[in-house]
This record gives sequence, structure tokens and C-alpha cells, in this order.
Amino acid sequence: MKIKILFLPLLFLPLFLNGCLGVNEEFSEIQNEVIKNFGGEYKSEVQFSIGSAGITVSSWFVDAAADEDMAADILDDVSSVQVGIYKKLRESNPPDMNTLRNIEDKMFQSGWKSIVRSSDNGEITAVYVRKNRAETLDRMFVINLEDDELVLVDVEGDLKEVIATAIREKGMKINM
Repeated sequence: MKIKILFLPLLFLPLFLNGCLGVNEEFSEIQNEVIKNFGGEYKSEVQFSIGSAGITVSSWFVDAAADEDMAADILDDVSSVQVGIYKKLRESNPPDMNTLRNIEDKMFQSGWKSIVRSSDNGEITAVYVRKNRAETLDRMFVINLEDDELVLVDVEGDLKEVIATAIREKGMKINM
């Protein structure tokens, strides 16, 4: 009987891990393009994807925290998150805005639009968004390179609602 009780959670584990391992092909292509343009040598420290099931489980824990209503609302509108963190092993020429322009050209060909580009003291940050077929903002991709670390983040979901929730909860007044 004890073996059956211990075995039962193992049957449901794949449901919660669905989408939690590895990143998708598009993320890998962007990662390769970024690393190619930034030059140098990188080692993957962390690379994972959390699908809707994993986000649902995460939101249960956030719901249990009394002060995290906004985070729970935002998690309800996010369907997947992919993250890659890469340690820089070998230096190359420091990337600049021209490097970002090369990456931006490739992102544009895949339907991404740049909304933020920043280069300051060797740190580079870029944020891209993409709309779905219904012209609804549903994807955001962030690239950040600091001295010794490259971070890539891809968020998918109803980002219009995520932004609306943040504005509503923080009491920001924006005239549109």
C-alpha cells in the first residue's frame, strides 16, 4: 500500500513538468544569433522553460502569499517563460549599438519589434515584442549582456493584460 501511495505522485509529475525542460527551437536560434554577434565564448549556466502547467503550480504558491496579489494576477496571464543564463568564458571586443543593430535585423525578420535598446559601459540591453495573428501583444524577448554574464528571457502570454495589471496595481496614470 505504501508503494502505491508513493507511486501515485510520480504519475502526475509529468503533468506539472510539461514544458519545464529545455527551450524551444526559436529561443535556441535567437541565443545562437546573439552569441555569434556578441563574439567571445559562453558556457550555459542555466537554461530552462516553464510551460503553462508549471506557471499554474507557481501561481498556487504565489496565491498562498497574502501580499502577492499582483504577482498572482500577472502569472494568470503568462503562458510560458524561457530563460537562458550564460557565463562569458573568453573576452571579445565589447559589443556596441552596431552589434545590437545586427541582432535587431535578424529579430525583425522573425516578426520581433525593438522597443528598448541600451548600451552603457559595456552593458547592453535590448527588449523586443511580437504580436500574434490577432495583432495582440503576446511575446517579449529580453537580451542583457553584462561584464561576465549574458541573460536571455522569453515571456509568452497576454502581455496586454500583464501591463494593464501592473499599471492598475501600481496606480500609474497613463494617458493613451
